[in-house]
Amino acid sequence: MTHSRHPVLAPLHRLMAFAQSIQVKRMIEGIAHDPPQTFWIMTINILADTSAVEWCKVFGSFGQKTHWTRVIPTEHHEDIQAKLLQAIDLTQAEWSEYQQSIVTYRDKMVSHHDLNAAISHFPHYDVAILAANFMFDQLREIADQDILGGIPCSLDRWSHSVAKNMSVIVNKAFKASAELGSNVPTSNIAVIGR
Repeated sequence: MTHSRHPVLAPLHRLMAFAQSIQVKRMIEGIAHDPPQTFWIMTINILADTSAVEWCKVFGSFGQKTHWTRVIPTEHHEDIQAKLLQAIDLTQAEWSEYQQSIVTYRDKMVSHHDLNAAISHFPHYDVAILAANFMFDQLREIADQDILGGIPCSLDRWSHSVAKNMSVIVNKAFKASAELGSNVPTSNIAVIGR
């Protein structure tokens, strides 16, 4: 994925990296599940971790230069926040708790290795993808249209098409690897995938 220094393109690229990671993760989960194999489990887990990191670049720490509040003019923050909550159908308290759960997961399990981490569950990205789709549209709208180049019009359509295009390769690769059977010890099968 592109590393942009442009203040509006950078968060758009981060949202694209997030959406691509989560949609490809979901696609692989739907294909490569039986027999369980460590390669596919590792790939799914890496995509889950990448999703958390990329999402937090736009929705995590306010200090991030790619955080949405650094791009959208301050006088529009309250309005955008209210519209975001409406788009994801959460209250401010629910959103704060959800957002913090992904940040905590990133901080304690992905970016660092907290020996005392007590993550009760791995993130589910349904709300995160809704928030990403909403904010992508908001950021794309304020961007200079002449610089958008390869930025898609719809993050949702684009990320689903990327996953669909990759599914042909995943289907063939999993079909070939499935012939080898499972290489996951039976005692570990319950903890596969996030």
